Amino acid sequence: MAMFMAEYLKDRLIPTEKIKNTLIIVGATIFIGVVWEFCEYIANQTLIEPFYNWFGIRAYFMGDLQDTVNDLLMDTLGALTLVSLHFLRRRNSH
Repeated sequence: MAMFMAEYLKDRLIPTEKIKNTLIIVGATIFIGVVWEFCEYIANQTLIEPFYNWFGIRAYFMGDLQDTVNDLLMDTLGALTLVSLHFLRRRNSH
């Protein structure tokens, strides 16, 4: 996700503003992660019964609170890792 956000936002990023760029990429990635978690919640509230009625299976779209927090933590760590590796690569190439 962070790679997608970096590529999508590359025209708005300023090469000399590392902190600003980091906050933009990490913030956008976290935002997408939060929206995803809301979608999981809405699907869990609205689609369990229709799936059971249509297909005869119980489908759960959302884990517990620990799963949600873990997903958001992994989104954040992934974005921070990508940004860190990007800046290290740029520093070593110059």
